Amino acid sequence: MNILFLDSIESGVYGGMEEWIRIVADGLAAREHNVTVAGRPGSEFLRRLGETTKGVKPLPIELSGDFNPSTISKLKKFIAEHEIDLISVNFNKDVRLGGIAARLDGRPGVIWSVGLDITKDSLVHKLLTPRLVDRVVVPSESLKTQITRLGYVRPETVEVVPIGICDKEFVRPNPEASATLRARFELPSDAIVAVTVGRFVDQKGHRYLIEAAQEIVKAHDRVRFVLLGDGPLTSELRERIEAAGLEEHFVFAGMIDDIDPVLAGADLMIHPSVEEPFGIAVLEGMRAGLPVVASRVGGIPEVVEDGATAVLVEPRDPKRLAQAVVDLLRSTDRLARMGRAGQERWRAHFRMTDMLDSIERIFRATAGVSGVADG
Repeated sequence: MNILFLDSIESGVYGGMEEWIRIVADGLAAREHNVTVAGRPGSEFLRRLGETTKGVKPLPIELSGDFNPSTISKLKKFIAEHEIDLISVNFNKDVRLGGIAARLDGRPGVIWSVGLDITKDSLVHKLLTPRLVDRVVVPSESLKTQITRLGYVRPETVEVVPIGICDKEFVRPNPEASATLRARFELPSDAIVAVTVGRFVDQKGHRYLIEAAQEIVKAHDRVRFVLLGDGPLTSELRERIEAAGLEEHFVFAGMIDDIDPVLAGADLMIHPSVEEPFGIAVLEGMRAGLPVVASRVGGIPEVVEDGATAVLVEPRDPKRLAQAVVDLLRSTDRLARMGRAGQERWRAHFRMTDMLDSIERIFRATAGVSGVADG
């Protein structure tokens, strides 16, 4: 197949859906499909894509306006010249730009790969989305329920495909990875390292982790919280940490391309999101053998097994979050058991090969078909 992915994510932003596109595009290219990924020129998205994928062609393109005729014309021309069979779109803007270009060409099927609930109760969305999208792919049943609630995305057009990540073996305990991590961030050699992965936005709930940390360090003073990511709330989070007197307990590690060395040397993962359609960071933590404390929101309960691979708490509840972490840290045996169980669950349910098999099947069934979602 000739496949085009379209993602209009802002230039300096890289999120879970962009990582999904990178993984899937790379996997499909390895299966000898012709894959192109379109994004904003100079974007973090295309930069990472170019550095980490093989055989995937980046397509820098200006993506301005939901109905920009110039962008639609360029996409239509590319679709025709490269005989695109299937276009996968991400944001609502992408649905309109890519969907209209595909319909004008008349050849490609259109997949809406949805990473979070961006449906809107508006006439434009209700009228156009069903006519521009053939099938919808989501990573969790929870997200399927969300995006179908308004009625214009029909449940029978939505396929749930859990995210899978590549095979990578992590051995625990790993004294070398542990020492390297602590030296990298100038942490005490005996520090207990809790890692949190996610952009600094309200959705990820970092403020609740900071509140919980005040109680956690009272019980376990050796805990250090390593925050992987960046975002618009960076300054606010730093101010909250300073106001709580927790500067020595938090590390802002920034956006790191390869987080696996950090996960390999950490002791547990804390994921305090208030909204999470799937939780790919949690899955990466499980693969690394990390016990997880996370919020019971969105798709996370579908990823973990509460009580076995993770401890789930209600979102926006720093007291319960703190208590869960404190209780977990009391038992090194429980930490180890939970980490092993997480690795076993990843191997059984969230391998990349299984995800790619499902995606390839859906893409083949949709290629060259139009109007499915419209009935």
